[in-house]
Amino acid sequence: MKRWLVTVAAAACLALPSLAQHKTFIQAELLKTVKAKSAQAGDPVKARVVAGVVLPGGVTIPEGAVLFGEVRAADPNSVSISFEQVEIKGNKTPLSLSIRAAMLPSGPQNHVNGVAAQAGAVIGMPGVTLQVDDSAQHASKFASSGKELQLKQGLQFMLGVPE
Repeated sequence: MKRWLVTVAAAACLALPSLAQHKTFIQAELLKTVKAKSAQAGDPVKARVVAGVVLPGGVTIPEGAVLFGEVRAADPNSVSISFEQVEIKGNKTPLSLSIRAAMLPSGPQNHVNGVAAQAGAVIGMPGVTLQVDDSAQHASKFASSGKELQLKQGLQFMLGVPE
């Protein structure tokens, strides 16, 4: 699964300028389902790092580290999330991350002309888009076209580390 996500992210870098501007990425998976209908700004969101990475400056984020974030805004059809901290060996460290891509491994994998995703699409979640936020807040928005949005436990994120 890890290799597949890396391959998808690498391919997406060619198609999505929002990925190309970052050189370092953290792969993580959502630890608890977020239901847009009941989510409120300030609700905590956690994700687990699925592949260790060394950040610019030499800080190592190990596999299994927990990322802490929060819901920034929500309505029944959308939710904006940002991640601001990582916990390594019991210590929380500030870290500004931006969700650049997402996929649901157990969801349907729609292919269009041999390409698994289109710009802004969330792989495995038909009708769901991801709008990347490049502001200082980094609150990327997931939106659903016409149905209540749920970001299910296990949703995989590709998070960009600003240079």
